[in-house]
This record gives sequence, C-alpha cells and structure tokens, in this order.
Amino acid sequence: MSARLIRLEKHHIAQAVRLSTEVGWPHRIQDWHLLMTLGQGYALVEEQTLIGTVLYWSFSAQLATLGSVLVSPVHQRKGLGKRLAEAAMASITASRIELYSTTEGIGLYRALGFSPSGWVHQCQGMSRRDGDTLLGANPFPPHGVRLVLSRDAKALSALDVQAVGSPRHELLHALLEEGEALVMEEPGGQLAGFALNREFGHGHVIGPVIALTPRIAQTLIDAWLEQLAGRFVRLDTPDAELSNWLAKRGLKEVGRVQCMVAGDTLPSTGPACRYALASHALG
Repeated sequence: MSARLIRLEKHHIAQAVRLSTEVGWPHRIQDWHLLMTLGQGYALVEEQTLIGTVLYWSFSAQLATLGSVLVSPVHQRKGLGKRLAEAAMASITASRIELYSTTEGIGLYRALGFSPSGWVHQCQGMSRRDGDTLLGANPFPPHGVRLVLSRDAKALSALDVQAVGSPRHELLHALLEEGEALVMEEPGGQLAGFALNREFGHGHVIGPVIALTPRIAQTLIDAWLEQLAGRFVRLDTPDAELSNWLAKRGLKEVGRVQCMVAGDTLPSTGPACRYALASHALG
C-alpha cells in the first residue's frame, strides 16, 4: 500500500513523538506542539500510522525555514523524504528557504536546489561552573546582564532582524512564552544582545543568541550556564570558536549539520550576529 500525503495536524503529535524517538531525536510532546503551533506541514500515513513528517515556518515574505523531515526507519530509502520536502517547498511562498541538514541529507537537498552556506555545531552536555572562561579582557560587569522586560520587545526584534535579515516576531514571542531571556544592557540603556533559554528534549536549550560581538554573546551564554549548572544543556552555534569555548563549560560538540539555502540572499543590516539557533528547525 502506498503512503498517503496529508496535512500534519496536532492530533498526530503522539505519533510524531514516537517517530522522532525512533530516529533518535529527543523531542517531547511540548516540543512538537511548539513546532506545529508556529508552522505548517505534511504527513505520510499508512493505514492511519504516521510514517513521515515535514514542517515549514514562514516568518515573512522573505524568509521561511524547512525542517522536521522524518521518515520511519523501516520506510527509508524509498524517496519519501524527497516527497515530503517537495510538498513543503510547493507550499512555501517566501523568496528564501533555509534548512539544516545532516550529512546524509545533503545530496537530497542539493537535488532540490539548495546550496551549502556553512556548518552548525551541535554542543551539549552537563553545564558546569567556571568563573574564568570568558575570552578577551574586561568583560561586561554582571550588572549589565538582566532578565528581559516587556519594554524590550521592540529592541529584541530589531537585533534579530539585523542578525537574520528578516523579522521573526511570532517566533520570538512564542519562545519568550515558553522560556526566559537574558539581555545585555549597555550603560546608555541600549540592548547589545539577548539569549533565550527554554526546556527542550532532555534538558534545556539556549538559543537564539543574538549579539553585537562574540564577547557579548559569551557573556550572555555564560550567565545562563551559571544558572543551569548541573543540568543538561544544548546549544547549536554556527561559530566554531564559540563551540570550542563551550567545550570548556561541559558542552562538547556531538555533531554538525549543514546550513543550506535556496532562493534570494537576505540583506545584512548588521552589526548584530546570530551566535546560536533557536533550533535546527526554526533557525
């Protein structure tokens, strides 16, 4: 019997958790719920059994991400991943699509028109305290870091647009509902960066992290790692130097994924940069 392609709906979440567990992903019910609340997708089913998923997130007319491309291990190598990805791409109207691919999937996405644009380092482990890990001299004083306030929403969005090239207001709002954020406030009251933290998978994930400089990004991450000491933490970064620094704090690199893009180039409005993703799916 051939698999049927249907819309992925929230009543599929329990089966989606089973499917992601089968392929070694740590996603909980709550994690799938967030992804499906923010995005849309398709499912492949055989006799009401979910055997494949894909989701996409349209942030603006300029940017969408594609992810959660999953196929049950017993149904792999049958072209189902391509079928799912093509269905999602046909529904995306944004002029640029980004995704994060395992090494095994790079060939598939190249065939679909995607080009590599860098690596993301997946760092995770048990966070540990270390008061002498910041690179560079004269780090920002502790009082420069504080919890986000409602009045910071516009500034957070502006920094995110600088780093990503497209507004992602709904994503930031949803992540703040799920977790907390620390911000770096400069003496004049301007924000120089932010880092979100929320529960995910086996513990916590820090991201996105957006900052004006690497040192600010490290300061924000360091503040979270101090609070999360002794807990399992994950952070996905496109910055190799940051990955090396994280290893000293107990978050070792366990793998890499290829960032791939199709479509237009987004303008850089700088100087803020993205030092950690929200997730492989959301960017």
